[in-house]
Amino acid sequence: MLRKCLLAVATIAACTFIPSSHASPVPAPAPSLPSEIQEFFNKRAGTGDPVIYACTVPNSFAVTFDDGPGTYTNELLDYLARRQVKVTFFVNGLNYNNIEDPDISATVQRAYREGHQIASHTWSHADISLPSTNLRDEMGKLDVVLKNLTGKRPVYMRPPYGNTSPEAVAWLTSEGYKIINWNVDTNDWQHPLAWRTNLQAYKDALQTDTSGKTFISLQHDAEPGTAQVFSKIAIEYVLSKGFNVMPVGACLSDTTGWYRD
Repeated sequence: MLRKCLLAVATIAACTFIPSSHASPVPAPAPSLPSEIQEFFNKRAGTGDPVIYACTVPNSFAVTFDDGPGTYTNELLDYLARRQVKVTFFVNGLNYNNIEDPDISATVQRAYREGHQIASHTWSHADISLPSTNLRDEMGKLDVVLKNLTGKRPVYMRPPYGNTSPEAVAWLTSEGYKIINWNVDTNDWQHPLAWRTNLQAYKDALQTDTSGKTFISLQHDAEPGTAQVFSKIAIEYVLSKGFNVMPVGACLSDTTGWYRD
């Protein structure tokens, strides 16, 4: 499981946000990986490794969001529309919110309609590495709801906590899912109001030699501070460094395989 971060400051004036009243899901313990191991995962992208950690399109940066939609995801969508930036949302069915709530459903439909990638993060944010997890149920239940909302089922998925097992990977790949983790982790769920701390992950990644490197970042749009403030600062920083922000599917040169009927 990878842990990382990246971003630097682009001033946003007069921003306020409301702290989340929801406790963030607590991931399984996972230390940050040494830089040489992170580099290994970067190089594995596109080489047959069933779990993807980085992009294959040069100069690409996939910004991704887990655990939503959240109450303030629409504010994030407003910003993305103004900046004409597309991202990937790995959504849950029942976590911070219930995806079948009309307001949350409408947010999913809006994100899909506006060209963002909708992907699976399991129904209940279950740890799929545990033998007790019913993986077929976790994936299938969310697929049914997303099919009802968008007309499509997602091909891309992210395992909660970044945790997998050989059995889970084998089942997911046999069912046609693409498994996406990350190589930049903001850990924003741990310090949702400290955007400078979250930004340090982006800075660590982009203030070194980035020649030939690509990135997939992780944050959580269900956290109000992330949706309202941090993500905007982070994306502006990535753009200022000359990277192209895009959904995960696009950063893997996949233009047609994001969904299935």
